[in-house]
Amino acid sequence: MNILIAGAHGTTGQILTERLVQHGHAVKGAVRKPEQVSAIRDMGAEPVMMDLTQPETFPQNLEGIDVVVFAAGSGGKAVEAVDRDGAISLVDAAKTTGVDRFVMLSSMLADTPEAGPEYLQDYLRAKGEADAYLKKSGLDYAIVRPVALTNESPTGKVKVEDINHNGGEIPRADVAHVLQAAVERPEAKNTLFELQSGDKPVDRIFEEELVA
Repeated sequence: MNILIAGAHGTTGQILTERLVQHGHAVKGAVRKPEQVSAIRDMGAEPVMMDLTQPETFPQNLEGIDVVVFAAGSGGKAVEAVDRDGAISLVDAAKTTGVDRFVMLSSMLADTPEAGPEYLQDYLRAKGEADAYLKKSGLDYAIVRPVALTNESPTGKVKVEDINHNGGEIPRADVAHVLQAAVERPEAKNTLFELQSGDKPVDRIFEEELVA
């Protein structure tokens, strides 16, 4: 498939880019800074410049794309401009240019931001609004909402129920594995789920009844 990853230079985005390239996909890695271009090229992906606060740059980068993955994040510095409005604008552009599927990396508690830590509530609210917009867009979607991310080694095993919102963790590499599965597996169509380390192999999670 032809895949565009927004946030390809982020920690999770880089792992996902490498996985998709290794599995034979043609990947465009969208970056905001020129100094990030070489890292994307070294992974075997095609770097493209795309600022999520400037949606006029989107259409030219979406031509011929089958799947968009939104793995970007503002790091709390521009939650409305990037995490909400940037994601929403990219959904609009994907729909306009005929993209088949949109995979969103979101966050636990995106539907109930008031249940999260106070310092995260604006971010969670922004993610929840972007998720809701994607669900209503008419695009095929998968929305993945992990708990706290770590840089531990991947286990290849996760769970999508009985999520621990207060202390639950998951390695970024396992999240990237799930995002790859959401890109590739037809069973992932129109699914939304929270994600944590668990005991189920990643390749089997889409056998379960997930929230549409």
